[in-house]
Amino acid sequence: DGRARPTLDLTIAGNHVSGQGQVAAKGSVRDEWRLAIDAPALAALAPLWAQPGRATKAPALAGSLTAKARVDGRWPELTSEGELHASGLRYDTVTVARAEGKWQLASAGDAKVDATLAIDGVASAGRTIGTVRGRLSGTARAHRAELRIESQALPPEWVDGLVAAAAASGVSLAASGVSSAASGISPAASSVTPGASGISPAASGVAPAATTGRSEVLLSAEGGLVDVNGQRAAGWRGRLIELVAHSLEAPRRTWLQARDVRGSAIWGAGPLRIDVEPGRAEALGATLRWSRVAYQGAADGRGAAGKASAARLDLQATIDPLPVAPILARLQPGFGWAGDLAVGARIEVHSTPAITASIVVERAGGDLVVQQDFDKQSLGLSDLRFGIAAEGGVWHFTVALAGSTLGVASGAVTARTSSPTAWPDAATPIEGVLELQVADLGTWGAWVPAGWRLGGKLHASASIGGRLGAPEYTGRLEGSGLSARNFLQGVNVTDGELAIALEGETARIERFTARGGKGTAKLAGEAQLGAKPSANLKLVADAFQLLGRVDRRIVASANATMRLDAETIGLQGKFKVDEGLIDFTRADAPTLGDDVEVVRRPRNGASPAAETKALVATPVEPQVGRKVDLDLRIDMGEKLRIRGRGLDATLRGELHLTSPNGRLAAEGSIRAVDGTYQAYGQKLAINRAVITFVGPINNPRLDIEATRPDLDVRVGVVVAGTVLNPRIRLFSQPDMSDVDKLSWLVLGKASTSAGGTESALLQRAALALLSGEGPSTTDKVTKALGLDEFSVRSGEGGVKDTIVSVGKQISKRWYVGYERGLNSTTGSWQLIYRIAQRFTVKAQAGGDTAVDVNWTLRWK
Repeated sequence: DGRARPTLDLTIAGNHVSGQGQVAAKGSVRDEWRLAIDAPALAALAPLWAQPGRATKAPALAGSLTAKARVDGRWPELTSEGELHASGLRYDTVTVARAEGKWQLASAGDAKVDATLAIDGVASAGRTIGTVRGRLSGTARAHRAELRIESQALPPEWVDGLVAAAAASGVSLAASGVSSAASGISPAASSVTPGASGISPAASGVAPAATTGRSEVLLSAEGGLVDVNGQRAAGWRGRLIELVAHSLEAPRRTWLQARDVRGSAIWGAGPLRIDVEPGRAEALGATLRWSRVAYQGAADGRGAAGKASAARLDLQATIDPLPVAPILARLQPGFGWAGDLAVGARIEVHSTPAITASIVVERAGGDLVVQQDFDKQSLGLSDLRFGIAAEGGVWHFTVALAGSTLGVASGAVTARTSSPTAWPDAATPIEGVLELQVADLGTWGAWVPAGWRLGGKLHASASIGGRLGAPEYTGRLEGSGLSARNFLQGVNVTDGELAIALEGETARIERFTARGGKGTAKLAGEAQLGAKPSANLKLVADAFQLLGRVDRRIVASANATMRLDAETIGLQGKFKVDEGLIDFTRADAPTLGDDVEVVRRPRNGASPAAETKALVATPVEPQVGRKVDLDLRIDMGEKLRIRGRGLDATLRGELHLTSPNGRLAAEGSIRAVDGTYQAYGQKLAINRAVITFVGPINNPRLDIEATRPDLDVRVGVVVAGTVLNPRIRLFSQPDMSDVDKLSWLVLGKASTSAGGTESALLQRAALALLSGEGPSTTDKVTKALGLDEFSVRSGEGGVKDTIVSVGKQISKRWYVGYERGLNSTTGSWQLIYRIAQRFTVKAQAGGDTAVDVNWTLRWK
């Protein structure tokens, strides 16, 4: 009968595909096609997706699928019907728990069209998308389409922030919180439940969709196939009844909405043409209005017209003025944004015969205000504009910003393409100018971290060349009276002068000087601004005051170089501390304790467990930083004093800092001279204190010896080992028992009895333990009275008496003291002059008046 009958019968690993067809020669006989799929074990087909010779793993494949389909006729008159059932589907990272569908389609104008689709448990890469319900009904000439997508996934937080900010500003979307009935879609039609779609739950095996999803997309449209130039089924014309995407949980947010949008798509004899009638849409809190949207695809010259043509786009649209402050306040909650600044936009693009474009984003009115604590600062905006204009292959980009607080900035760049129909790319040559002027950097206080203050003038003027992907600048950047202050940190840099020459891809520092205290710092070098940016800088400082606080003061000189590129940070040179004081006896600002855990409120009411699960499911990839190349020598100088935690000494020495394998390492030693250390309730003199670094900086070697001064014997503490494993012991010369060492260290004399003297020893030792790293109670009393010694001891006579002693070390050799027994009527004053270590003269007046000359001789 002149008809071909191709057949297909294929079985692989228990999966069966069969197909039959009848293809007629030209005439009135219709073509017929039948296809059946019975695949209960799709996982067995996974190896077929592996690519030979490739090490890449084949994508995962699993689930079961059954489908039947029938297609009759030949274009443009076709009819088709069929159904499919699937469960446990998986391809790579996409999974579908269940899918059901039926369809009856035809291209003839009055033929019936009916299709339903129900998909449950859709997920991608472990992120649940939700459920999909869809229905198409009517005829080819007049049909209606409805789609609902429910999802547990919300848009990014910044999207929700924009919508919430727009709602707070009074321009919220009209559909926020709209019900399906209010949207013009009946509940039955909009829900598209399996029963309503013509697929019963029992037949489909899919339970009715629960409305517990966190967000929803609704789509409803109507239209039909139309005849174009006498050719049937050559296009589609209709309207989008509603498109809305919103959340289902309180507070309800609507991210996208469009209603009653009419248009057509023609694909007859010629290129694809799409036309959209004037309308509006609301997205992310902004209202977009268009007066014309038209697209025509490219023609290859083989059609009826016989002429080749490029694709064409015509677009005319505007964006209504949108308040900016609520959006900024939502994105930066702690910054203090306020004000009534509104920004709108105009868009007009035509792509043929040449590309012409006019896009303008500009200030429609108002100003921005920054409110921080009790300081309210207006930016004083008078101009804010960004524009793009194109015609004949020439593109103009302009930007303008003017504000009484910010200053003035303007720029214009022209890009010339090789063809009037070409869009600019990274290789397009450009030319332009840039101008920036700030009369007072102090007005930028709201833009710098809290506590910092800027000052001075800044001016930049440059011409722009090169390519769009790698611009080149030629001009100058100058600053005068520059300053940076932070009184809390003790930073006060003043009298800054800056001059940078911009020469193509190179920025050269001609002058950069600043003053800190009585010293100066100079910076020189240049930077490459091309496709591979890099910088080489040299720093020379002379007695420059880095810190100027009462308790933290550093004056340093330096001669160093720094190299910076996309992969490496290199710092080489030498720093010397000319003068300094680091006093950490005062407490810093209060901080949260180690046992305090901050639990932030879950987003949109989600449980902490759900938030934790989400964090575990989407781990953050660690960022790879730049390689650090460090070769730095630090000289402590002669005048660096350190105080705190019982230590009061001058530091000297030199360290060599390097960074092998990206880890900080140090070599060298630091020694403490002319210092004291508070221990066991006594102020010990530091005889030797050397900290030696060899390798990792966190575990240096210790060699410390501290003794109690002004005694007839030499007794003290020795610390050896490392910081992580220190070894501490008492020593004396001559050697004596540990009890006597501790007695001399604490009481200043040998242990003579187990009575009052031993009790006093335990008392002082207990005070030392209670004081920890800080001063003891006795130390606090003596310091408040301006004394060096305050002690309580038992008398050594036949009748025991409690004696209270106070004293002051006037100089290294002179000591004045007063002591009195609690049972005595008078006390005695003492004046002691130390001639040598074992030779003293003592004068006493009061209850007993005497002059003693003491000389001590000891032998082993």
